[in-house]
Amino acid sequence: MEAPQTPRTRPHEARIETGRPCAIADGLWLLRLPLPFALNHINVYLLDEGDGWTLVDCGIDTPDSRRAWEDALASPPLAGRPLRRIVVTHHHPDHVGLAGWLAARFGIPVFMTAGELAVSGRYADARRDVVAERTPLWFEHGLPRELAVELLQRMPRYALQVHALPAQVATLSTSAPLVLGGRRWRPIVGRGHSPEHLSLLAESGEFMLGGDQVLPQITPNIAVWPGGDANPLRSYLDSLRDFAAIDARTLLLPSHKQPIYGVAARVAELRAHHESRLAAVLAACSAPMTCYEMLPVLFGRPLRNEEIGFGLGEAIAHLNFLEAEGRLASSLDAAGRRRFCIATPPATPPATPERQRRDP
Repeated sequence: MEAPQTPRTRPHEARIETGRPCAIADGLWLLRLPLPFALNHINVYLLDEGDGWTLVDCGIDTPDSRRAWEDALASPPLAGRPLRRIVVTHHHPDHVGLAGWLAARFGIPVFMTAGELAVSGRYADARRDVVAERTPLWFEHGLPRELAVELLQRMPRYALQVHALPAQVATLSTSAPLVLGGRRWRPIVGRGHSPEHLSLLAESGEFMLGGDQVLPQITPNIAVWPGGDANPLRSYLDSLRDFAAIDARTLLLPSHKQPIYGVAARVAELRAHHESRLAAVLAACSAPMTCYEMLPVLFGRPLRNEEIGFGLGEAIAHLNFLEAEGRLASSLDAAGRRRFCIATPPATPPATPERQRRDP
């Protein structure tokens, strides 16, 4: 395989249009679907099986996303060639949202890793309001009560953006190659952004279906949620080791933004970004601070609406990382707010307290 002329070239940039499949290579297509967020799109991928298609990720369940799918299914190259299976990289609504809708339409199986399926099932449980479950966490970390009330109204509800999955979802093994679209793919598990995120590296080295684990231009949300990973930033940075040795000639096919070459170079940028943010947090904690007070330090701009909720989750992840490393210490004040400050030396990494049990 010949190396690209420049290792960070973004191919196909001018040709990717929402709702119109874009050929990446022989038997491999990108379909861009709309999202109702500041990040306004997701890339899903179609792998040619001869008599139909394997789909990797599905888009969110919104009317706009369904319309984009209807247009794509009625046009070449999808017209008259049905979907045969669906592979979901992880449980977030923009990836799994329409899996159940498409599976029912074509009578096909859905595949997920066990870790992602477990979280998807919990979040889709109609007996739970996972947003309301976050309010004690938000209050502990300094969010004013009036903003917590607003967030309860504004944070997206998982069950409203994810069509019901089939009663039986097949669990993917991450220890054996998959044959999809005439190519063999090696699964790579990522953590931190979600519990058992699936990326797929072509054994030829030509392509990697990256999902959200390694993204161009933007960083995946690494956040603490009630009930799961207490230290997702540690999990994320550790799992990046498996991506750091990928050949510079491998074309990263991400879930957002444009395909790029140079996965290892992008991993180095992601590490540097988080190191910079951790240093800024440490500098700000010369006096005790709540996580909410830390948001301007981490993001450098006011956060609005649901951005506050996701921003708090990400800020808690950075603070928990530094506390687990023994560089910060925290305690509850008289109002029940947790404040972080520089740990008094000698600092040793503390055992993870039960209060840090959080959800992916």
